[in-house]
Amino acid sequence: MIRHAEIAGAGFAGLTAAIALAQRGWTVRVHERSSSIRAEGFGITLHPNGLKVLEGLGVLDTVLQGAMRVSRQDRYNDRGEIAATFPVKQTYRVSRHHLISELESKARSLSVEIQTSSSAVAASEAGELILKDGQRLKADLIVGADGYLSQVRESLGLMRRRVWLKDGAMRMIIPRSDLEPVHEPRQGAPSSEYWSGTRRMIYSPCSPDEVYIAMTCLIEDTAAKAIPIDPIVWRQSFPAHTDLIDRILTQTAWETVKYVPFQVIHLKQWSKGKVAIVGDAANAMPPNLGQGGGVAMMNAWALAVALENAVPVEEALRHWERRERDLTDHTQRWSRLYSSATLWPPALRAIAFKAVERNAWVRSRYHRTANAVPAGWS
Repeated sequence: MIRHAEIAGAGFAGLTAAIALAQRGWTVRVHERSSSIRAEGFGITLHPNGLKVLEGLGVLDTVLQGAMRVSRQDRYNDRGEIAATFPVKQTYRVSRHHLISELESKARSLSVEIQTSSSAVAASEAGELILKDGQRLKADLIVGADGYLSQVRESLGLMRRRVWLKDGAMRMIIPRSDLEPVHEPRQGAPSSEYWSGTRRMIYSPCSPDEVYIAMTCLIEDTAAKAIPIDPIVWRQSFPAHTDLIDRILTQTAWETVKYVPFQVIHLKQWSKGKVAIVGDAANAMPPNLGQGGGVAMMNAWALAVALENAVPVEEALRHWERRERDLTDHTQRWSRLYSSATLWPPALRAIAFKAVERNAWVRSRYHRTANAVPAGWS
């Protein structure tokens, strides 16, 4: 018997789940509340765990055609000196738009039905997705992948707690200059993170033509989180990067940018009856480890793997959570710990970066998720 899934949300988690289920013989329909399948204009990091998922989905080669390999991650202290260099392996930066486009294309090739302007407002544990227009759609599986404001999650009372952190970020993409590739090593472009007090700038090419920028600061730092940015404020913090700040000011599509406070979401459980919650709806986290998208895709992939067995959906969902939750909780803890460094004295922050660089145990904890093997891989 062919099984059917209804999915709320066409982001990384929703599209990954849709493709992985369709590959296993399910019929799938995805509901996206926006009028088109789109992604905010910034980049994400793909570590080995995410790359394995993309390989399993059959989109790795096309995704990497529009990505940029990361050769290393440099952390700069408040004096503009390199505080630490983190070696990376098989790590790429890619624009969200490119990745979402490739996932959408793959889903449609597998006959996944994608409905835009279709907003899910609730679900029942018996296996119904309830839409804003009143439709009640029955399925063998409901997936709530509708973001950190998930209405599917809220309708089931699954939230344990939401923790708002003290910092947040503006993220954007700007064109690369002609001179940048000249200074890069052959194996890829370095990703640079510059600190100045409680402010931070991340600079990382994410395609041959684009650069991903993140500018983070405390929520209470009104001057730094203004949109568009106040160039005087950011130049004062990063005087060595005035040219970059000017490029950010003039080349960013500011109507697409917003300051987003970081938060961590923990659920009582990831499923209820025939409903599974994935992605930011289940485990939102700050992007400090570059694993928000990676964990979302890995958990969505593992969901489909867990449902391969001929067991009741409810039992498969419990098994899925038992296998994946420890790693996800670990990722949230370390990402949150990294955010806390915003409030540390610069000297202490530099010591922490050196510990990650030099201490094997700390480094193994930091890279644990990146090196994790997704479900179903030997």
